[in-house]
Amino acid sequence: MQLYPPARAQSIPEVLDTAFKLFSISLLKVLPYGMLGTLAGQLGNIYNLATGRPLQRFLPRDPTSWLVFCASIVLSLALWAAVLLRQRAIAQGAPVSTQAELTTVVRRLPALLGLIVLQTIAVAAGLVVLVVPGVYIGIALLVTVPALVLENQGPIEAMKLSLHLMKGNWWRTFAIFLVSLVIVLVFYILGGIFAGIVAQFERGADIAVLTATSTVVIISLGAVSTPFFAAMTLAIFGDLKARVAPLAVIA
Repeated sequence: MQLYPPARAQSIPEVLDTAFKLFSISLLKVLPYGMLGTLAGQLGNIYNLATGRPLQRFLPRDPTSWLVFCASIVLSLALWAAVLLRQRAIAQGAPVSTQAELTTVVRRLPALLGLIVLQTIAVAAGLVVLVVPGVYIGIALLVTVPALVLENQGPIEAMKLSLHLMKGNWWRTFAIFLVSLVIVLVFYILGGIFAGIVAQFERGADIAVLTATSTVVIISLGAVSTPFFAAMTLAIFGDLKARVAPLAVIA
């Protein structure tokens, strides 16, 4: 059965079921992207370790750290887009190609970066005014990345499409997202407990060993949670497209 796009609009349990199915059948094939994406997100901490700085929240302060910060964002976005492309191919029963996926990502990367800048400004503006508008905008723009990467939309068009799809569907999308977030949080809590147990067995180990153990746990959790969120985003996007008339027809 083709998981994306769905043949009809789905209920919330059906969307969740589609996401879990897509996650389970695609995990091994997208795991390399997930691991690299997690490493990209940890570039700041890697930079702190390499420069002998304490392991704390990474804040860019000098030209080199700003370069690391920007590289982390760009690589994370690129690999997130690659996960979506591969999961769509798997959901449609199509062959996967790393070369084709990365070529598409590189071609769409400038537009993707522009989209993230615009989306960040919109959400930040909502949070500054009041928290609620910021949360509303954040959910309303939840599917902008698949709209841009999978539908070949421009940044503005992707935001318009996401807003259009969310009309009348904001609360159900929020509910699905909340369930996904709770699942991932539980997963991370269990991972933290596991890391704590491992640390108890390594009490005599030096800080380098403990740091290495923590890093392995973080990368492992991120490598799994990234495909899960991508599968959930793809399932939500497919369902919204199935239940809402195309924007071009309405316009």
